[in-house]
Amino acid sequence: MPRIYLCMGPHCRSRGATDARATLEHALWQAGLLGRVECIASGCQDRCALGPNLLVQPGGRRWHGLTPQHLRELLAFLKDTDV
Repeated sequence: MPRIYLCMGPHCRSRGATDARATLEHALWQAGLLGRVECIASGCQDRCALGPNLLVQPGGRRWHGLTPQHLRELLAFLKDTDV
């Protein structure tokens, strides 16, 4: 099962990671992926100046400075991987 690690370190939280997580989980639900993709609040991913940060495993694909556009790209990526 693919796992999305969304950084919840203090810098990413101050840059909107909490809202990004809620938006991501809602988008996963709308796309029918919520039960097939695990969304995990992670600790610091050591890219504080670029946050909020997200990592997808397997594969190691990263997104930095999450925006709604990034979340759309992430959903497209997950759908293309036949989750």
